[in-house]
Amino acid sequence: MVGVPGAAVSNLSPPTLAAVTFGLAQCGLALLLRDRLRTAMRRPFGWAAVALVNLSAMTIFLWHQTALMATTATGRLAGRLPGLHTVPDGLGWVAARLAWLPVFAAVLAVCWTAFRGYEQGRRRGARTRVVRTGHPSERGTAREIRHV
Repeated sequence: MVGVPGAAVSNLSPPTLAAVTFGLAQCGLALLLRDRLRTAMRRPFGWAAVALVNLSAMTIFLWHQTALMATTATGRLAGRLPGLHTVPDGLGWVAARLAWLPVFAAVLAVCWTAFRGYEQGRRRGARTRVVRTGHPSERGTAREIRHV
């Protein structure tokens, strides 16, 4: 649904009926699967998997285009990139495009490893300090503990 080289029309500038329909179809699919997804999220393993991915959602969002561009720029040194810089003309193009996904994922994993700690306010190897807050007159009450 995004623009590709060689296409006469871009689906996103301005949005076409195809792009809007695709978005509505995705919303409809989510609504159809809502009960099954809700059941899956009640299981501890399913919930833990989603929670773990969500811890890195912002890092992945911020760096996925960088990983894409780094892979593409490096690949351009080798010449023509089937599936990336070729006209979508059949199933061979789709197969080539899908073959790039693990490469992008690997480069994104490198970006994630390098930058996740910085984006969460931690440096690699640094420890957090635990600060106890409270007032001296509040003896006997629970104190708030926060990580800085």
